[in-house]
Amino acid sequence: MILQIKYISKYFYKKIYDSKKASAMFFCLVFSLSAYSGEIHYDCFSFVQEAMRKDPIVQEKRFSTQLKKEKLASLKAEAILPSFSFYMLVGPAPGLRQEMNDKGNTVDVWDFKKMGPFWGTQVKAVQPLNLGQYRVGKKAIQADIHQHQFGIIQEEHKKEVELQSYYYNYLLALEMKRLAEDAQKQIDDAYIKLEDALDNDDPGVSQMDLLKLKSNMHVIQEGVSDANTGLKQVMLAIRFSLQLDSAFIFKTKDTTLNLRGETLYSLEKLQNIALKSHPELKQLRIGLEAKSYQMDLAEAKLSPEFFIMGEFEYAKSWAGGRDGIQKDVFSEDVVNKLSGALGFGLRYRLNFWSNWQKYKEAKVEYKSLKMKDKYAVNGILLKLEEQYYKVSALKEKVENLRNSQRASEAMLKGYAIQYDLDPSNPENLISAYTQNVNLLKNYYFAICAYNIEFAELIYRTGLSYTEFYETYVSK
Repeated sequence: MILQIKYISKYFYKKIYDSKKASAMFFCLVFSLSAYSGEIHYDCFSFVQEAMRKDPIVQEKRFSTQLKKEKLASLKAEAILPSFSFYMLVGPAPGLRQEMNDKGNTVDVWDFKKMGPFWGTQVKAVQPLNLGQYRVGKKAIQADIHQHQFGIIQEEHKKEVELQSYYYNYLLALEMKRLAEDAQKQIDDAYIKLEDALDNDDPGVSQMDLLKLKSNMHVIQEGVSDANTGLKQVMLAIRFSLQLDSAFIFKTKDTTLNLRGETLYSLEKLQNIALKSHPELKQLRIGLEAKSYQMDLAEAKLSPEFFIMGEFEYAKSWAGGRDGIQKDVFSEDVVNKLSGALGFGLRYRLNFWSNWQKYKEAKVEYKSLKMKDKYAVNGILLKLEEQYYKVSALKEKVENLRNSQRASEAMLKGYAIQYDLDPSNPENLISAYTQNVNLLKNYYFAICAYNIEFAELIYRTGLSYTEFYETYVSK
C-alpha cells in the first residue's frame, strides 16, 4: 500500500531550505539564550507581526536606509565651509638687536641671547557659491532615500508571504503527521487481525496475505518519519524568524489546517487597490524623480564653480629688543606679522568629457526608467490577474477534493464493515484506505497551497498583510 506521504520531507525541504538562510537558522538556534521557557500560541496574523518585528534579516534591511540618510547629512555638512583650516603655534623666538652694516646703515639682526615667547595663528577658508548644485544634489539624495524605502517595503511584503508559508506549512506538517500515525495504527490493527485469523486456522486467510501487508508496512513507517522530519524543518524556520530559544514550544491557535477565512474579493476591486497602494509604482515614480535630479546635477557640473576664499595670518613675539613695540599688537617686523586676503574665485574642471559622459549616462537611465513607467502599471495588473486566477482555481480544487474525500470516507466505512464480518479479504479495505489517505493528503496540500497563494495575492495588491487584515478582515 503506497501512501505517497514520503514526499512530505521533499516538499518542506524545497519550501524552506532553498533559501540562503538555512545555515543562519541553525547557527542562531544553537546559540540563542533565554531566561525562561513555556508555550507560545500564535494565530497567523500575530505570528507574522511578531516575526516581522524580531526577524534579524528584516531588521538588517531596515537599517540599510540609515546609510543613505548619512549621505544626506554629509552633503549638508559639506555645504558650509567644506574647506576650513586653522593653525596655531606657541613657542620661543629670538630677539632683535640693531647693528651697523658695511654701508653704515642700521639694521635689525637676530639676537639669540634674548629669547622670548612667540604666538602665531593662521586661518584659511573656502565657501562654494554653487547653491543650485547643492539644492539639486539634496533633492536627488532625498528621492533616492524614498526610493530605497519603498524597495524595503516591497521586500517586507514578500517576507510576509514567506512567513505565512511557514505558518501553513507547519499546520500541514501536523496534519501529515496525524495522517501517517493513523495509517500506522490502522495497518497495525489489520496485521493483528490477520495474525488472529491465521492462528484460528481461518480457511479464507493465507500466509501470503500477511506477507503482502507486512511488505508495505515500511512505506507507512517511512511516511511517519518523513512527516516528523518535515515538522522539524519548518520549526527551524519559525524559530529563526521569532528568535525563539529551544526551551520555548511554538504552538498555533489553529489546531487543524483549514481554508483561510478572508474574503476573496473581485478582481476589479483588487486591481483598484493595487493602483492606489502598490509600492512598486510609488518606487518607480520616486525613481523617475531621483533620476531627473541626478541628470540635472550632472548637467550643472558641466558649468564652472564659483567660490569665496579668505585667509588670515597673525604672529606676535615678545622677545628682547622690542620694548617699544611689545604693547602694540599690530606692529610688524621680521617676526611679527598681520596679513589677510579675501577674494572671489572661479574654478572650471578641465576633465569636461568625463562630466559630459556622466551627464549622458544619467540621461539614458532617466529615459530607460521613463519607458518602464509606460508598461509598469499594465504589468502589475496582469500579474495580479494571473495570481487571482490561480487562487480561484485552487479554491475550486479544494472543494472538489472535499467532495471526493467525503465519498471516499463513506466507501471506506462500507469496506470496514465487510472486513469485520469477513477478514479473509483485506484487499478491498486496504485499497479503499489507500485511496482515502491519498485523497486526504491531496486535500490538505491543496488547502496549504491555497492559503499561501492567497498570501501571494495580497502581496500582488501592494498591501502588507497587516494593512489588508486591519482594513478588510478585522472590521
